[in-house]
Amino acid sequence: MAPGARSLGGAVHEIDQGQLLASIAATSSDCILSLDRDGAIVWASPATRHVLGWWPEDLAGSDISVVTPRSGGDVNAAYLAQLLEGHRVDPFTDTGVKRDGSTFKAAVTLGPVHAATGEVTGVTVILRDVTAELSEQRAMEKALAVARARFERMPTPQALLELRGRLESVNPAWCELFAHDEDYFADCDIMSLVHPMDVRNAAELFASLRSGELESVSYQGLFRDSEEGSLSLLIDATLLRDPEGAPYAIAVSARDLAVVEEARRALAVQESLYVALGRRSWDAAIVLDADLAIIYVTPSVARMFGYDEEEVLSKIGWEYVHPADAGLAAQMIERVLAEPRLTERLVVRLRDKQERWRWIESAVSNCLADPDIRGLVANVRDITEQVQTDEALRLSESLHRAMVETAPQGIIAIAPDGTTLFVNETMNLVLGIPHDRLQGWDVLALLAEDGGTGAALSTEGPARREITYAHPVAGERILDVSLRPLHRDGSHPLGCLVTASDVTEARHAERALRRQALHDPLTGLPNRYLFLDRLQTAAARHARTPGKGTAVLYLDLDGFKPVNDGHGHEAGDDLLREIAARLVSAVRVTDTVGRLGGDEFAIVCEDTDEEAALAVASRIHESFGEQVQAAGSAFKVRLSIGVALSPPHDIDELIGCADRAMYRAKQLGGGRVVVADPEDQARGAVDSPRPGIS
Repeated sequence: MAPGARSLGGAVHEIDQGQLLASIAATSSDCILSLDRDGAIVWASPATRHVLGWWPEDLAGSDISVVTPRSGGDVNAAYLAQLLEGHRVDPFTDTGVKRDGSTFKAAVTLGPVHAATGEVTGVTVILRDVTAELSEQRAMEKALAVARARFERMPTPQALLELRGRLESVNPAWCELFAHDEDYFADCDIMSLVHPMDVRNAAELFASLRSGELESVSYQGLFRDSEEGSLSLLIDATLLRDPEGAPYAIAVSARDLAVVEEARRALAVQESLYVALGRRSWDAAIVLDADLAIIYVTPSVARMFGYDEEEVLSKIGWEYVHPADAGLAAQMIERVLAEPRLTERLVVRLRDKQERWRWIESAVSNCLADPDIRGLVANVRDITEQVQTDEALRLSESLHRAMVETAPQGIIAIAPDGTTLFVNETMNLVLGIPHDRLQGWDVLALLAEDGGTGAALSTEGPARREITYAHPVAGERILDVSLRPLHRDGSHPLGCLVTASDVTEARHAERALRRQALHDPLTGLPNRYLFLDRLQTAAARHARTPGKGTAVLYLDLDGFKPVNDGHGHEAGDDLLREIAARLVSAVRVTDTVGRLGGDEFAIVCEDTDEEAALAVASRIHESFGEQVQAAGSAFKVRLSIGVALSPPHDIDELIGCADRAMYRAKQLGGGRVVVADPEDQARGAVDSPRPGIS
């Protein structure tokens, strides 16, 4: 057995280790490359196609620099030299280069390939694309900021409406279109902008959206600007739904039809080029300009490579040439450009739409001086079948062992009867169990989600899931575990392959980002999306176990705007945080307090009736009996509160009913509590008026 072998149970199972290791390497989802001592690639695993975009056979004979950035060549050469000298190189993160020239973040693991004598004969390189893992956290953090920035910078007028039609936010282009400043649209109903002649039509369309009858509408409508002038607009409105499918808002974009009409222009057609090529006997031809941009392809060429003609026009011809052939092709093009009417022949590999390399015989002619063509004409012929061979590289057992031993995931091969056949060192680290102790263990049971008999993973595979694992040293960890069957000769079963990776930190980061997306960043309270989810959860709980009912309290600060105007937004933010803390302290443990935006808050009270809901409102008023300290100043806070209960109201109407009751409380002088009656006409349960924020 080769040095470093870790086969287990070999005396029981007469399985060729070479076949086993070859099957494991071929099953890996990572890109595995085998290099000789000179750094040339002698073999690539099937996953190379997905990780790097190369077909494995096309990399054979290429230097490792093909898949590494030019700037890192000296460093990579030093790593390879260390391995060949018998030194260890720890895994590291580097930049990888794909076939199309794009780069990605790669976890790189290097390992030596030993001959039977123990001599190092080559190097195994394992590349794992970790771009998504590294960017996932940053992506979620930027999502909300980017979306808002795009909304603000969007040249198309856009607005976000509440379901009842009130404008929640508008972008600068919307303000410019209607000639109003942003403050004008605060609490403005969309129907107030519609021309009286078009109100009925617009109302019907928006009603269809709110009811869910339509998911989106597009219509030409008549609106009014700030000077009561008419605006003929093309309106696109789309119903927005939360992850559970419940509608929560309407997105609206508008385009001025006068501007749309002015933008319609016709593009010039190079008809003379098509006619010129039609007069010649060039069935399969590509025409490039002096800068090697593709300006025309015959239909036969498009069919040959699987592209639509429009996909390749204006692209640079070099994009389709194999990197290994680029130097020779550049020399030929240079000679052709230097001499008018010169024709040269060349055999190169070009990429088709299926990302495969096709061998092409090409005759390139300089027709730049031809007034009908003005380009380089390449006549092409597909000769792929003539140069393809059926040879396949035979991998040695030492090569496969080096690949598996240096893999970044834990790997265990299990026989059909459950006996462990092979385990790499990484799996020992992931499980926290020494290599010799894993012999004879039921690994499937060890990795079962219920810690039982292993029923969570089956050798019938394939399967993949995340489990919680009690690591003997690191404590509770989250493992990404997958199982795939191993076969010999395409059918005979060798057993199954289990891989495991520790994804604990990544999952904890995801949970933290999800919380940020569902909570108000200023107060830490649930935002509108999470508040609606809590309300729906309360409704579902009440449906299963009927109780007293569910109430929504809608709260608005009276006179909050002068705080920002007179003391600055920092003082206003500090005051909102203190108010949020007092609201949480005043409600019951089972109640949910959320911030819906600006100075508006709402509370969900479960298993309650009108008397209990009013008691909560009373405690809230009492909690603001004393002045509130914020940013070094003292403020007297007054709240208007609207209350709606289900029953009698439908659960989906509670927020709207409570909102209207709150506005009724403001109309009565503020600092009061008003309850919405079953007909949604707010009746007063009015406290004595209190002073506003001062």
